Amino acid sequence: MLTRFWPDVVAAEPPGRVLVPLCGKSEDLRWLSEQGHEVVGVELSLLAAKAFAAEQGLVLTETDEPPFTVLRGDKVTYYVGDVFDLTPEITGRFDRFYDRAALIALPPETRPGYVRQIHSLLSGGARGLLIGLEYDPSQMHGPPFTVPEAELRRLFESFQCEKLLEYDCLEQEPHFKQRGLTWMKESAYSLRISS
Repeated sequence: MLTRFWPDVVAAEPPGRVLVPLCGKSEDLRWLSEQGHEVVGVELSLLAAKAFAAEQGLVLTETDEPPFTVLRGDKVTYYVGDVFDLTPEITGRFDRFYDRAALIALPPETRPGYVRQIHSLLSGGARGLLIGLEYDPSQMHGPPFTVPEAELRRLFESFQCEKLLEYDCLEQEPHFKQRGLTWMKESAYSLRISS
């Protein structure tokens, strides 16, 4: 979904600074950097950040910048620590963001704070791509958690929100079938801070 929808989300604007919260060791960081963006991933696990560098063949220089350990490369930087500790004074602001598995990793009570935190790190008019999941929560307890479209739109009410795609993904995710799900939908949303 990233390669399919990112060009539409960022429109014809030049590359910018992209925030990728709770990024793990996703190869999406590499792809975004190859599009010319300056990519900043935020991840709790130093092991994941180092594994990303090793798997992608990137040299990242490690520094201690409390409350974060920072790994910097040419186009990709990792802030290893709690995304809620990030401030514009630490990273500057971002004009793009990509949420592949952050919102759905969070239990419901932490989601409003997460959205406020992301908003605080973005510049005016910032654009983002968010991939969400929906399923019957009586059949499985996350993570990943279900985030119904109505909740997502409520959480991102200060953003223009457009659903780009929704499809049944359960057949591609057999381990969720084994956990008891009878349906699962994945959706892609384009988000932009309202002016």
